[in-house]
Amino acid sequence: MKKLLTLLATLSVAIVSADNSPTIFSKDRLVNVYDEFIHEEKEYLANTGLTSHVFPGRDPFAVPANPPPPPFKTGLLPIVLVNDSSYPDDEVYVVVTSGANNGASQGWGSIDISYGSNFGVVTIVPVAYGQSASQYTVTLSQLPRGSTGRVIYLNAINSGLVWFSMGSGLTMPVVNASGQPAIQHASPVDTSSSNYSIPFDQFEVAYVPGGNPPISIDATAVSFFGLPLYGYLAGATSGGSNCGLYQPRSYILSQLASAFSGAVESSEWNKLVLTSGGSNLRCLSPGQSIASAGFDKNYLDNSSSYGYSYLRDLWGQYIGPNVLNMQVGVTVPSTATYNYTGTTTSDSSTFVFTSSNGGPDVTFQALSTGPTYTGCTTYNILEGLNLVNPTNQPVAGTAADAVSKLFEEAIVAGILPMGSTTLSLSYLTSNQANYYKVNSLLTGSGQTTGPWYDLYSKALHALGVIYSFAYDDALWPNVLLGGPFVNNSTYVGIT
Repeated sequence: MKKLLTLLATLSVAIVSADNSPTIFSKDRLVNVYDEFIHEEKEYLANTGLTSHVFPGRDPFAVPANPPPPPFKTGLLPIVLVNDSSYPDDEVYVVVTSGANNGASQGWGSIDISYGSNFGVVTIVPVAYGQSASQYTVTLSQLPRGSTGRVIYLNAINSGLVWFSMGSGLTMPVVNASGQPAIQHASPVDTSSSNYSIPFDQFEVAYVPGGNPPISIDATAVSFFGLPLYGYLAGATSGGSNCGLYQPRSYILSQLASAFSGAVESSEWNKLVLTSGGSNLRCLSPGQSIASAGFDKNYLDNSSSYGYSYLRDLWGQYIGPNVLNMQVGVTVPSTATYNYTGTTTSDSSTFVFTSSNGGPDVTFQALSTGPTYTGCTTYNILEGLNLVNPTNQPVAGTAADAVSKLFEEAIVAGILPMGSTTLSLSYLTSNQANYYKVNSLLTGSGQTTGPWYDLYSKALHALGVIYSFAYDDALWPNVLLGGPFVNNSTYVGIT
C-alpha cells in the first residue's frame, strides 16, 4: 500500500507539474516505483498460494541458473546480484572498493540510488581521511531490479572487491597506512570489532578497458570463507563461465569442520573454524590463522609436537646427489624458460637451485621456526611469502619469484617430494587429481601424521572452484574468469 500511495503521488505530481516544471517528473523513478509495487503485490499473492513466487526458491544444493541479461548501460559493466540467502533484500548490504594500482589510490564505489538515469551506476571515489564504508554502503533493496535480482553498473575498476554482509553493514574506516589514506578492510578475526559476528565475504572483479582481458572475476577464500558466492561471466573466453561456491553457508562450514576433525592433527586444523554464539561463523585459511595466533606457526616443522617434521623430511630428500628438477617461465628481465636442479646443503638448511640453461641461481633461506610467526618457514609457505627473502619480496616475474611460487604451490597441493619428475606449471595442472593426498614418498611417520598439505584448500575445492591460497591461479586456473567487454552483451552475475 505504501508503494501504491507513492506511485499515485508521483503520478499526480507529474501530471500537475508536467507543463510548468518538467524536471519534477522522473520517468525512471516512476518506472522503478511501479516495478517495486508490482513485485510486492505478486509476492503477497504468492504467499496466499494464489500464484507462484516471482523468484522461486531453488534446491539449495543445485547449481544456480545463470541470471539472464539485465538492462544495459553503454560502456558500463552490469553486475547482477541475486539474493539466494534467507535474508530479505533490505538486510543484504553491499559496498564496493578498489585497490591501489599504477599510482592511483584506493577507492570507494559510490553507488547512485537516486532513481535517475544513473540509477545503480558505481563511480570510483578516491579514499580520503574521515571516510568510512557506511557512506558508500547500500542494501540490495535500494538498487534497480534486473530481469532477476538487482543490478549495479561498474565504471572502470582495477582490483575491485564487491563486499557482501548480512543483517548489518560493515565498519571499514579510512586509516593512515605508511603516510597514505587506506581502507581498513573488515577483519575476519578481530573479536573486538563490530564486524566479527556479521556474516560477510567479498568477490573480486576487474573492468579494465584495453586490458588483456578487459574483464576478469574470481571467487576467493585466500584469507577466509564467510559466505557462498557464485559467479558468472557472460561471454567468458576463459576455460569456464562460472566459479565459486553455492551450497548453503551452514553446510559448507560443517563440511570444513568435518574435514578438520577427521585429521590426525585435528587439534590444529580445528582452530581454523571460528564460532559466534555457539555456531560456526567463518573459516580461516592456515596463513590467516597463524597470523592471529591460532594455527601452529611451525606446523610443517615441529617434530616435538607431532613426532615428525615435514620440512626436515623434504629438505633431507634432496641432499646431493638427489635433486629436485624444476622448470619455470620468467618475464623479467626478459621472457625465458629456465631449467633448474635444486639441492639442499648437508645440514638440510638452505635449498639452492642451479640453472642448466642460463638462469640465475636461486637460494631459499635456511629453515626457521621463529621466534615470531613472520620468521617461520611454515608461515611463509602457507601465506605465500617468498622463500628467498620473505620480508623483501623479489620482483614479480623474476626467477627468484617463479621458483619460490612453484615450490610453495607444490607443497600446498601435497605434490612434494616427487622423486626425479620435473616440477612445472604444466605438471601441476595436469595432476589436479593427485592434489591433497598422502605422499607415498614421505617417510613412514610422514604418511601417518598430519596431513602435510593444505587441508583447508582440499575441503573447499571438494565443494567448488574457488581460490584458497595466494598462488592458486597456477593450481586452479579455472577459477579466474576472463573475457572481452562487449556493449549490450557482457555482464557478471553473483549469486
